[in-house]
Amino acid sequence: MDAGEAILGRAPFKRMPAQILLFRHAEKPDAATDLGLSPRGQVRAAALAVYLPAVFGRPSHLVAAQQSKDSNRPALTLKPLSDALGMPIDTRFAHDQFKALAQELLGDARYQGARIALCWHHGEIPDLARALKVDAPDHWDPEVFDHIWQIDYGLDHPKLTKVHQKLLYRDGD
Repeated sequence: MDAGEAILGRAPFKRMPAQILLFRHAEKPDAATDLGLSPRGQVRAAALAVYLPAVFGRPSHLVAAQQSKDSNRPALTLKPLSDALGMPIDTRFAHDQFKALAQELLGDARYQGARIALCWHHGEIPDLARALKVDAPDHWDPEVFDHIWQIDYGLDHPKLTKVHQKLLYRDGD
């Protein structure tokens, strides 16, 4: 059994994605009842549609947390990218179904060698990252909207790199 088999109990590195770009949805509005994005969040979503393919390459899959009674922000964050690339957004998984999502992304041959843009809610991102088999911090600051956790599946183990988008004024402050 190789190192990858020891991690997942099967031969994962032959079937894993090449890269997962895991990030939080764009900024939310002040009104707690609004499921959408704030004006700043709308600008960030539009900027991500240019930034992600330019910096990381064209994603082959777009995945966002399913709409809940409180939020549709992950899908709305990916919508400009979806429109620009003519690709659908997979929203089959609820925000708390991150383990099932990770299992599918790491085990399904459809994602072998893929680059996946994955937009989620900040509270679950650390657990989702660990389910994707990387060492991740225990907390995502609720005030942070400008980070991407780049997960690369290499030769012997997945690697997490934190990337600061620096797309909008005051990002990275």
